Amino acid sequence: MPKQLFIKTFGCQMNELDTEKIAGTLSDLGYSLTDSPDKADMVILNTCSVREKAEYKCYSDLGRLRELKKENPDLIIGVGGCVAQQEGERIVEKAPYVDMVFGTDNISDIPKLLGTSRGKPRNKVSTGRRRAKYAGNVSGEVNIPIKRSNPVKAWVNIIDGCDKFCTFCVVPHTRGRERSRQPDDICREIRGLAAAGYKEVTLLGQNVDSYGKDLGGNAGLAGLLSMINYIPGIERIRFVTSHPADFSDRLIDAMTELPKVCEHLHLPLQSGSEEILERMKRNYTYKEYKDKIKRVREAIPDISITTDIITGFPGETDGDFNMTMDALMEIQYDGVFAFKYSKRPYTPARLYDRLVPSAVSKDRLDRVFELQNCITLLKNQACVGREFDILIEGNSKKDRGKLTGRTRTNKIVHITKRDGISTGDMLKVRITSATRASLTGEVG
Repeated sequence: MPKQLFIKTFGCQMNELDTEKIAGTLSDLGYSLTDSPDKADMVILNTCSVREKAEYKCYSDLGRLRELKKENPDLIIGVGGCVAQQEGERIVEKAPYVDMVFGTDNISDIPKLLGTSRGKPRNKVSTGRRRAKYAGNVSGEVNIPIKRSNPVKAWVNIIDGCDKFCTFCVVPHTRGRERSRQPDDICREIRGLAAAGYKEVTLLGQNVDSYGKDLGGNAGLAGLLSMINYIPGIERIRFVTSHPADFSDRLIDAMTELPKVCEHLHLPLQSGSEEILERMKRNYTYKEYKDKIKRVREAIPDISITTDIITGFPGETDGDFNMTMDALMEIQYDGVFAFKYSKRPYTPARLYDRLVPSAVSKDRLDRVFELQNCITLLKNQACVGREFDILIEGNSKKDRGKLTGRTRTNKIVHITKRDGISTGDMLKVRITSATRASLTGEVG
């Protein structure tokens, strides 16, 4: 009987892909996924340390898992991801009942940590008291099996790490400096996905616009997009996350000229204040950012644009925050991911003075969401009556009678199930209604 594995994932798309790698590695060791930690033989928390709240959730979940382990001493508990990379053996000190800790660069070490070799046990993990195992050295992640969570769309990592060192961000310390994959390796992986029936790929990186800088030559993101555009079977290409300082006219040209590249751009602004952007070390001004938005909209009028916003960054005054609100009104994003500032280890901003009270940060965050929710609703309502090409991704999570897909602009669309329509189909859908979260449509 297969052993049961439960993985809880925190954070970004990179962590989602890491979870697929963890699941693939453990599938080779005889584990199958379950949706309940109570039924699991192994529970893994794939953690995120970009926000303090996610780190707190990790330790909170570990507290609950301690109770499960009391009931089942054979339960194996693992912690992976950015908190594991950042905290290392300190996790074991705080939670000695954890059995293994592995960072973002050590997924391939899981069999060794479990005392197995690709499914063949070497030393059975004993029950009761046992010393937790920690993968402390970077081992590389070559040819890790991936258990994809969706049959028609796939995450594909193209670059690891980040060289920007924004003053609020811990990523360079948890995922290291930028390391690009070779374009031939990426295309080989995507050709394999196409052969397996995948129709959409999303290229991932902390800063995808930096892709290829460490490879020399002309192997930039625009060139990579062009290579992938000609792979048969792949119908849609997306990429996240871009950095405004590196987002170039060449990339805008590629988005305009390559038919498979979708009309969606996630371009984090973080703040509308020049002073705050400088304190964040973002390496662009609001004017420069706004000019790039103008150029991309002139080239691709129907593009949808989303962004990230941080409220309550140290030194943010009411005037600075009002500039962010003005930016939201001026740019008119399709959606915003917004967060209160939180101190992160190793980052320069943790030492900044002029801290903003938490209640003020929360009030500003609420105001960002209140404004943006109105803008998003109006944007979505403008889609009613129009037809879009929808890639069906699977069953709706909330309504068993519906299927869910997305437009090329990354808007979620629900349609009623009917015979002859299945996951992976590309359909013309006329939008009949809209909420802030999604659209509803009918097949034309």
